[in-house]
This record gives sequence, structure tokens and C-alpha cells, in this order.
Amino acid sequence: MHHGLTRRSLTGLLASSALACALPVRAHSYPSRSLRMVLPVGTGGGGDTLGRVIAEQLSTQIRQPVIVENKPGADGLIAMQSLLSAPADGYTMLLIGPQPMVFNPLLRTNLPYTPTDLVPVIGVSRAWTVLVAAANSRFSTLADLQTAMRKEPEAVSLGTSGLSYQVGATLLGTKMGGRFRHVSYRSFPQILNDLNVGVLDLALVDTTPVVPLAAAGKLRVLASASKEREPVLADVPTVRESGIDFDFALWTALAVRAGTPGEIVRSLEAELRKTLTGNALRDFAQRLGTTRLSPVSGSEIDAEVASGLARFKDPVAEIAAQIGVEKR
Repeated sequence: MHHGLTRRSLTGLLASSALACALPVRAHSYPSRSLRMVLPVGTGGGGDTLGRVIAEQLSTQIRQPVIVENKPGADGLIAMQSLLSAPADGYTMLLIGPQPMVFNPLLRTNLPYTPTDLVPVIGVSRAWTVLVAAANSRFSTLADLQTAMRKEPEAVSLGTSGLSYQVGATLLGTKMGGRFRHVSYRSFPQILNDLNVGVLDLALVDTTPVVPLAAAGKLRVLASASKEREPVLADVPTVRESGIDFDFALWTALAVRAGTPGEIVRSLEAELRKTLTGNALRDFAQRLGTTRLSPVSGSEIDAEVASGLARFKDPVAEIAAQIGVEKR
């Protein structure tokens, strides 16, 4: 052939041209089939409800099904495995938060993953925690509680559900100059029952299920672990207002597997941002009143993880034995 162009080199050129054409087509056609959203929580909770609302709105927007799969248990490892066993193609998302990205890596040395195995796509929400007691509790204020803790170390029981809350409760005890007698639960209804019958003194929980119970006089909210007073609990002081340097928020984000093509990550982020800033999600968050939508960039979630790993490294190492997690 002329100019030294052989059959083999021509075939190579054609293949290269086909690949070059295929790359933008892949990004342009995504998503061309259903997506999966894996949630590390059971059905019915705040994370599940929010995830399903996002999935419904995203599905309508992209005109593809978004299938929600609940994979609770094992401190998020079951959900994590579901993501990491799927192809890195942007068709499987995982709802993440401090537990899988910060606390698990700090507390365990034999994790089957590292935070770098995931690529945060976009932030979803931020919710503060609250310290609650039974309606007829002997504790009326945080000052009452602090006095009791100093008089009788570990005499005050505190319940939590999930590793993140355990870490938060232990850090709160340290900041208050004492230590709670920790009790672990599988769910909030179990905590509520034990609070009401007097088996449990206190609990550190998500704000969402507390608001209607407090309004009905079924719970007493001693303090909010937020930086400012919660509008839905305007009469409840923050922990900081009592002179204790403590706040504890739980953030969520959606992530995909590392190795997912950058153009697909960007396409998914753009679609999720439209969903999270749309009227349906804003109305949902406003009705809920306890969860702030936080559609920050994936790089900001990376920074949040890095900050959490630095902030909690020493305290978590110190309290690992207290919360019953064997660091191995």
C-alpha cells in the first residue's frame, strides 16, 4: 500500500478511531438502564425514607428505574460489599456517612476496604443528634446530668443504636468529665421502650423521630448536639450553651466504586444535584424539619472524611475498649 500504510496499521487506526468515537457516546448515553441505590440501613428509618424519595425523583428525572436495596448490618460492611462487588460503571451507588468512612477505619485494622475504594459523588444531608430522656426523668437539664455523672461515675446509662452514635456518646461523656454506662440497641423503638419503663436513663439519637414524641410529651429532650438551636426544637438548648465543647452531626453522601470513569461520575453528580435541589426534595426536607439537604461536591465529602479521620483518631483510639469494639 502507498506511503507505508499496511493492512495491520490501517486496522489499528480504524480501531483507535472507533474507540475515540465510543468514549463520548458512553458518557452521552449514561444511564441507559436501571440504577441501584444501596442503603446500609433497614426499612422505615430516616435514611431509608430519604433514600427512597431521592430514588423516586431521580428515576422520574432520568427516565430509568432506580432500585433501592436495603443492606443493613455488620456496621455497614454488608452494604459496602454490595457496592464493591458490582462493576465500576456508575450503575450502583451507596449511601455513605461517618461510620463506613471514618469510624470503621479508625476502629478496625482488618477492614476489607479503605475509604479510597469509593468515590463520593455528592453530599446528601446533614442531621444533628439530640440527648433525650424519659418524660418523667430525674434529669431536667444538662447541668443535672453533669452533677450526677461527677458524683457517680458510670452510674448513668445511655443507649445508642449504631457505631456512630456510640462514638458520639462516648465523646460526650469525656467532654462532660465522666463516663456513661453504655447500652447498645438495634433500633430506636427499643430505646424508647426502655426509656419509658425506666430501664434506661438517656439516649443519643437522631433528631427526626424525637420531634413528634417530644411534642406529645412522651420524651424530654435535654440538649441538642448542634452548633445552633434547632428550629423544630427552639426551646431546647445546645450542649455548647451549657459550656461543653461538643457538637455531633451525621452527614450522608452518595458514592460509587473507585475506577468509575470520570465522565460518568460527573454525569451522575449533575443528575443528583438536580434532584437534591429540586422542589420535591426541598419540600420533603422542609416537612421533615430535622434534616438539612447538603448537596456539596464529592471533593468536599473527601475533605469531610479527611477531617473526621484526623479529628477522631486519638479519641477513638482511647475509647475503643469502652464502646466494646475490638481493634484488631
